[in-house]
Amino acid sequence: MDIVDYTPGSSFTLSLSAGNPNQDFGTVHIQSDSATGWVLLVRSTQGGKLSHGTHPSAVPYTLTVDGIQVNNLAGGNDVTVLTKSTLTCPPPTGCTLPVRATALASDIAGKPSGSYSDTLVFTLNNQ
Repeated sequence: MDIVDYTPGSSFTLSLSAGNPNQDFGTVHIQSDSATGWVLLVRSTQGGKLSHGTHPSAVPYTLTVDGIQVNNLAGGNDVTVLTKSTLTCPPPTGCTLPVRATALASDIAGKPSGSYSDTLVFTLNNQ
């Protein structure tokens, strides 16, 4: 049995006066009883950008899962996050991992404040 459950945090809110370019993006829970291994994949529906709720502005960001940086979200394809060889999540409880987004101050400068969002799709596959 393989389970992946992503619990999103609140939307990413830019506030230049507060200077908050790093925010929790939620948690992902993975659980697998595969003896041969597994791979956790993620895809950004906005191509690795946070889109403003009511304005055409977007801000690129870096995603980390359990402190590990996820690369190449810009392509909109599934990207490998973790494998059983890099993280052991013992059955039946599995692991709950923090998901964090980081935007550079230079990418935030000049953007309107407000709520920005992206949708992440996590997939857990047996190897």
